[in-house]
Formats: sequence, structure tokens, C-alpha cells
Amino acid sequence: MKKGMLITVAGMALLAGTADVRAACIPTQDCASLGYKYTAAQCPDGAIACPFDTSKFFCMEPQTCDYTYTAESCAANCQNVGSSSCVRNGTTYYASCGSSKCSSGQSCNNGTCYSNVAKSGWCCGYSVCGYSGTSHPEDSDCQRDYGRSCYQHCKSYGYPDCNDMQESCRASGSTPVFQDCGGLAPSTAYFVCE
Repeated sequence: MKKGMLITVAGMALLAGTADVRAACIPTQDCASLGYKYTAAQCPDGAIACPFDTSKFFCMEPQTCDYTYTAESCAANCQNVGSSSCVRNGTTYYASCGSSKCSSGQSCNNGTCYSNVAKSGWCCGYSVCGYSGTSHPEDSDCQRDYGRSCYQHCKSYGYPDCNDMQESCRASGSTPVFQDCGGLAPSTAYFVCE
């Protein structure tokens, strides 16, 4: 009798244990936990689709390039490319853009660096008005009268360089138009931005 009871108790315990195991063996339908965590584009050499979500895939050698910056997008912001990169579908992408291509005090407009100076007005160093960045006959007169080159004398009045002014005008989408020579010193020119 005791022996029969023991077998019955043991059998019930075994059944109870089996029921617990069966309850824990419910298959998951979570694709990611089953390894289906890539897109078709990340598996260019072929993949197996998840049976529960056919937009999720499993593959042996996924290409997981999630960077978004390209050399073109960095250049449009006047920046060099960053150091971390990866290739996706034949295009090189970067984690971020790098350092600025513009000098201190310059701004960027659609990939072009320009100085933050007035777009119109008097400026220094325009070749039609004399001094153009190299030695010029007028410089001996300026040196005698002012103790400096014509360009340096013009700059002493606080006028911007003519090239910087013209770049600033072009960066705003306009055209610099020469108006006059003269002003307070030789090599001084007057431009308007149209």
C-alpha cells in the first residue's frame, strides 16, 4: 500500500513538473530575439525572412552602416569629412563632418566660405584703382606721404579688402558692380551689390 502511494505521489510530481516545462516552452514570435534584426538592404548577399514579420531578416554577414553624412553634405556646409566611415550600397557615409574649411571670421553659404564684411561700399586693393597686392608705382608716393603702402593706408581707415567684399556680395546671391576709384587713399574702390 505504501509502495503504491509512493508511486502515485511520484507520478503526480512528475506530471506537475512536466506541466511547468510545457508552460515555459511557448515559442516567441519576437523576430529580433530570434536573430531576425536586419533589413533586406543590410543583407545584400541573401537573407532569411522572419516568419512573423517579413520586413525583418537574418543573414550571416550584415552590413550595418547607419551613418548619414556624405562628403557632399559636409562640403555643402564648408566642412571636411569626419574620421569614422562605412560603405553602404557603394556610397561612403561618415559618422559626422569634421573641421570647418572656413577661416576664423568667415561664414559658409552653400559650400563657399566668405568673409563677414559689408557687401557694398569702399574697399581696398582693387587693381583698377592702383595697388593690387604687389608693388605698384603709386606705393612710393604712399610710402613718402603716409609711411606705408597704399593698401596699408587704405586699410588704416577700416575699409575691407575688395576681394572679401566681392565674395560677401556673391555669397548673398548678388553681383558686385564697380562704381568709382578714389576715396581717402589710392587703391580705394567703391562697389555696390546688385
